[in-house]
Order: sequence, then C-alpha cells, then structure tokens
Amino acid sequence: MKVIWVLLAGLPASGKSTLACALAMRLDRCAVLDKDRVRAALFPGPMTDYTSEQDALCMSAMLNAATYMTRNNFANYIIFDGRTFSRTAQIEEVISIAETTGAAWRILHLICSDVCAEARLSGPDQEHPAANRDAALYYRVKASFEPITHEKLDLDTTNGIEPILPRALAWLNS
Repeated sequence: MKVIWVLLAGLPASGKSTLACALAMRLDRCAVLDKDRVRAALFPGPMTDYTSEQDALCMSAMLNAATYMTRNNFANYIIFDGRTFSRTAQIEEVISIAETTGAAWRILHLICSDVCAEARLSGPDQEHPAANRDAALYYRVKASFEPITHEKLDLDTTNGIEPILPRALAWLNS
C-alpha cells in the first residue's frame, strides 16, 4: 500500500482538526502533522507572529517530516492539518512533494455554514494552539479562497464530524 498524504482544506473553524483527530483514531498507522502545533513548538509564546514566512517554515518542517516518514514506511496515512490550503500554490507544493516521494494524496475539503463557523469561533478554544482564530480571520480567508481544481471530496461539517466520517474514510481508502 502506498502512503497516502491527506490534505485537510477549509476555512478556519470548518472542522479540520476535529476531523484529523477522528481519522487518526480510525486509520491504521496514521500521523497527524498540525501546522498550528508545529508553529507553537518552533515559535513559542511571543515568538509566534502568524506571518506567511512563519507558516512556510512550519510547512517546510512538516513536509520534511512527511517525506522522512514516507521513505521509511513509518505511516500509512499522513494528515496535514492546520493550513487552510486556500491557495492553489499551497496545494501544488504538497502534491508535488508527495508524488516525488512516492506517496499518493487525497484532498478533503471541509465547509460549514457561516453561522456555524462564527459560533465555533465565538469563544476561546483552549484546545486550539492558534490564538489568531476569529470571525475576522474566517471572512478574510473566505474572501480570497481559491477554487480547488484537483480531485477532492467536499464535506459539510455544519452538523459535526460524525455524519461525514464514513464518507471520508471510504474515500481515503478508495
């Protein structure tokens, strides 16, 4: 079986991290690489600035780790969480490295209603390491989100993760 790199694309509060955790519990030998947690580890506290440059450094570390895990057959699935993949170039970068490494890839595109996202972002989330998540960020990213032109599975998480989990698992294993 080829290692499958899973890109979780979607706006802030669309359920990417929640889905990543649910998938990791159900998929054999699954690693979750979370950009927000990588950033918190590399740039703790006041060193976190949420710039594009810092995001790129974190993604580089994640891609290097995914390449290493793939080449050494450490995982069957590697989930990329914490990035919206709102830009075509962000998706292309991961796909190119996956293919060079010999991994397959899948894109799960998560959406939810604006009302749902606002509710999820309305209070502090002690579990989430990104302190810049709020409704303003949601709408900024939404306004500039580029269409995903690669094959993907669209999943609406407005009613939570459980209703869409069987479809996500089936698609990842297809």
